[in-house]
Amino acid sequence: MLAGVLVAWALSNAADRVEVVQVVRSIPAGEAIDAQDLALASVAFDDAVVGLVPSGSLDSLIGRVAAIDLQPGVLLQTGMWRDATRIAAGEESVGALLASGHFPGGLARGDVVLAAPIDAAAAGAPVAVRVLDVELGPSGELAVTLAVPAGQSIAVAQLAATDQLLLVGQPPAATPNEVVP
Repeated sequence: MLAGVLVAWALSNAADRVEVVQVVRSIPAGEAIDAQDLALASVAFDDAVVGLVPSGSLDSLIGRVAAIDLQPGVLLQTGMWRDATRIAAGEESVGALLASGHFPGGLARGDVVLAAPIDAAAAGAPVAVRVLDVELGPSGELAVTLAVPAGQSIAVAQLAATDQLLLVGQPPAATPNEVVP
């Protein structure tokens, strides 16, 4: 009788399911997420599992950028995407070719970093910028396109042109400039 009660309890709990967002097509890191890349999957509910993206958030993921390579079948979790990498109102794009050691490892589209002069005595405070595009070169150099507040774009471009630009990673709690939809 006890076994029957346990089986009935297990079956009733197995029926508690929730819909979460699942990847159905490969999305390389740095690529925008399209509606065709995602679907809903029904999974057993467990209070111990946190971070899965609920079905109600599906539409808000469209246009975001994959932070890591996403493979079909993966259930999306918080942190697997970044905000879109479009220029927002009040920003301008600046390109730079940075030598190894002038940027944090693992820099990716959508990251928010500080742009600062290598020479601390140089004029200008560090500026929060967003990474729009990034490509690692064969010799360890990094080609980046940055979204820079318009008032600081010339100064950041001058630092880049004179090989004086240094990018410094910020903690995840940093808020990027607002992206215009």
